[in-house]
Formats: sequence, structure tokens, C-alpha cells
Amino acid sequence: MSLSWLDRLTLFIHPQRVVLERQPWRGAPSSQAAEVASPAPGEADWQPVLAAADALLKTAGKGAALRIVVADHLVRYALLPWSDMLTGKAARLGLARALFRNALGERAAALDIALDRPAFGKNGIAAGIDRQLLAGLRAAAKARRLRLNSVQPRLIAELAAQQTQLNDGWLACLDLGWLTLAGVRDGEIASLRNHRASTAEPALLAGELAGLLAAESATVNGKKVLISTSAVAAPKLAGGWETTLVTPVAGGVHA
Repeated sequence: MSLSWLDRLTLFIHPQRVVLERQPWRGAPSSQAAEVASPAPGEADWQPVLAAADALLKTAGKGAALRIVVADHLVRYALLPWSDMLTGKAARLGLARALFRNALGERAAALDIALDRPAFGKNGIAAGIDRQLLAGLRAAAKARRLRLNSVQPRLIAELAAQQTQLNDGWLACLDLGWLTLAGVRDGEIASLRNHRASTAEPALLAGELAGLLAAESATVNGKKVLISTSAVAAPKLAGGWETTLVTPVAGGVHA
């Protein structure tokens, strides 16, 4: 297959499925999906994901721009509290490494850490992805002569998509077995959770989400909650929370 350099590809990678969406310069958009095998004994969880992504990219032809969105299962996040003593890139990166090391121990050494663009007086976000997974994705794109424009964690893509309607409130990104919750206060990230959740049981999920919101309520003004999901049913929250369903940026990737 031959692609135009004006064509755009988006690859969504997830522990259970990878999806390649193609937006051609001319014609209708299309997508391909591939299931991800379970990790073999001794294999890291990202290795079958990379194998599936590599196989799918081999069908994409050559040329074109490529954007990759990584499911939150494969990302580790840290909230970087604002400090006027830690404003440079090296200082912020050092803080992020310390936070990941404190949370993950020796496993933190395997992460390639990216930082958001700093804003004076505001908290920030650090995201860590296994550097071997990143290297494999970059190599797969290079082998197909694709122009890799970005590798973006799902939460970061979702926050950017909802920026105009989330100055104060919460964004809950739900996926099979997983919950990522970000609290925003006056346009600034104020709270961040990313972990497993009981998404198979709506009542349990509602209880877990309500509990997290209650525990973190002091950090965010108001009770607005945007819920991004296509993989699991949106939970019904009691307690006066104002929930709104939004379309996930990685709509086709969920298993």
C-alpha cells in the first residue's frame, strides 16, 4: 500500500487491542484492529502490545504522519507540585524521577519520563512509559518510513480535548479494569489517580469513583465530573455529582 505524505495515521495501543485509524488526504477514513495476545510467562505486559502494533503498522504502507496514543494501563503518572525552586527542565525531571522511584521502587528505572509544558505558579504532570516499548514503537515507525509526530498518553490527550469545558472539575477516563481520574482547579491539575478498578461491576465502580471523589474533594472546586468511556458503562454517582459523558479520543481502541 502506498500512502500520500499528506495522509495521517493514529495508532491506539492498549493491553488487549491495537487500532490503526487512517485519515487519507482524499477519501473516507478507515480503521484496522488487532487483538493483543496475553503475555507469555516471563514476558512484560507491553511486549505483546508492541508485537501487535508492529504487525499492524506493517500493513500501513510507507510515508504519512503517525500519532500514537497509549492506554493509561501502560503509563505511570505523577503530579508535580509547583515550586519556585524547581522551574527548570532538569529540576522538574529530577522531581519526577524521585516521585516515580518513591512510588514504584526499582521499576521506575525502566521508565522514559516526559514532562508537560511548565506554567508559572501551576502544578504539572509527568508521564512515564517503559523505554523499551517506546524504542520499539519508534523503530516500527521508522522501519515503515512513517513520520512519528507524537506518542501521547491517553489522559494527556483527553485533558487537551476537554480543556475548554474543564476549568474546574474532574475527568474520569474509564476502561476495562482501569480508572484514571484527574482533578482540575482553575485550569490547573490538582489531583491525579491512575490504577486498576472494578469496572465489571457498575455498582462497585460507582462506589470506587464516588469514594475517590469524596477523598479528593478538598482539592477541586465544584462537583462537575466528565466521564470518558466506551468500554464500560458509565457509573451513576449519588451525592450531587453532576456527570457528563464525553467521547473518548481513543474511541476505537477499547476492548
